[in-house]
Amino acid sequence: MIWRRFRIRGNTSLADLHHIIQIAMGWDNEHLHLFHIYAEDYGIAYEGGLSFSHNAKQVFVEHFGFDVGDRFTYTYNFTDNWLCDIRIEAIEPSSKQSPWCIGGSGRHDNNQYYKADEAIALLNIIDKVIRANETTTVEDIRPLIEHYEMVRSSQRAVNKELRSFFARVN
Repeated sequence: MIWRRFRIRGNTSLADLHHIIQIAMGWDNEHLHLFHIYAEDYGIAYEGGLSFSHNAKQVFVEHFGFDVGDRFTYTYNFTDNWLCDIRIEAIEPSSKQSPWCIGGSGRHDNNQYYKADEAIALLNIIDKVIRANETTTVEDIRPLIEHYEMVRSSQRAVNKELRSFFARVN
């Protein structure tokens, strides 16, 4: 499973949330998309594409009055049908840095920054397996695998790209 966990502010527009997801997944914004929230579709309208009743730049996450546990979907690339299940896990004061990727797992397709970290993490797993003996358990190796999955998701690369993107647009 591929997943990402973010911290965003309530005043994040759906247009900005779209860009956050694009960056986090390593996508290039070349396909149509939409959010499906409380039985209504939202998105950025493009010439020759879908049209929406609301301007995604003027619809903010806080306008929906989400509670912890609420969910909605984001679909990207209607041919490949990438369906993202968005879940509200917590509602906190917005004093923390945002947007910010605070976790993830699975390949970040645009991983140009930390391929060396990924290789080192994989080599650590291989080394542990090669040096394993009859007392070595899966639990001995699991932390290395979890670290490898975190590196593969390129959390640092995602946050670097988020900072760069929002510095350009703000």
